[in-house]
Amino acid sequence: MTASADFKQTIDPEMKSLVSQAAELVLNCEAILFTSGAGMGVGSGLGTFRGVAAGVWPPLLKHPNLDFSDMSNPKWFEIKQGNSKDHDTANFGYAFWAYRYNAYTSATPHIGYEIAKKWNHLSNVKHAFSFTSNIDGHWIKSGWDESLTLECHGSIHYMQCVKPCCQRIWETDNALNLQVDPKTDCVIDALPKCSFCTRLARPNVLMFGDGLYVDTRSNEQSENYNKFRANIQEMKGRLLIIELGAGTAVPTVRMESEAMYKDPELAADFIRINPLKEHLFMNHFYENRSKGRLLGIPLDALTALTMIDNEIADKVK
Repeated sequence: MTASADFKQTIDPEMKSLVSQAAELVLNCEAILFTSGAGMGVGSGLGTFRGVAAGVWPPLLKHPNLDFSDMSNPKWFEIKQGNSKDHDTANFGYAFWAYRYNAYTSATPHIGYEIAKKWNHLSNVKHAFSFTSNIDGHWIKSGWDESLTLECHGSIHYMQCVKPCCQRIWETDNALNLQVDPKTDCVIDALPKCSFCTRLARPNVLMFGDGLYVDTRSNEQSENYNKFRANIQEMKGRLLIIELGAGTAVPTVRMESEAMYKDPELAADFIRINPLKEHLFMNHFYENRSKGRLLGIPLDALTALTMIDNEIADKVK
């Protein structure tokens, strides 16, 4: 795939300069770290669950006392089961995850992922990695090498025991493709069961207040991430951090981006891409501890990646 020419639109001089500078950084780095939050999925039609691009689960509109963090909580797997209009059963909690599973699996990763893969294969880029808080699995679904991916909050494409009975996980395989009663917003199918005991199964996703998350896969991905860091340090190459749609509500990705940027053992530049200008700010503690370049581009991830890619194509003609 190639970037659409639709993005070759008239832009103001300041934005044109930012895009041009970003393209130069891509062409002159030796390693790229893509860090991404929920904003990366907006171009694929996915909601962020917060902010202007929030994709609200419809039943929450009936319950102003509940929000995304209330539903993304393992407490729902520990309560009674049943189809209840009072929304006080595990079946209501599973309906939330069925909704998310359907949204993520039915969506197609946007062209920005293809652009990231293309940059990974530029002659100047020796190493690349994706650090994401997204649980949609879209980096891997797009063809990005799984060994070059860290899904720090887990993946909806894997399940685990609710207790857990063991440290093993397994592929979801449509276990969350569940029928929901439109009158009660509760799952009416049999709830998923653990593959190794008689308890329920839940998504292998790190939730709020979650002390039962099985981190076996996350630990394996973390080992690969540490190898990526070690390779950069060994070759003493220039690292470019490209942060895509990372918000401030759960700042895991932003903190990782900033920590890598200011790491004294790395020579790093940093591009922070976010459509909300108030989210472009940099913690001055980190900014003052790095000698690298810092760019803030107030665009959504897909638009920014496409415009930068077009600029790169123009520069290498």
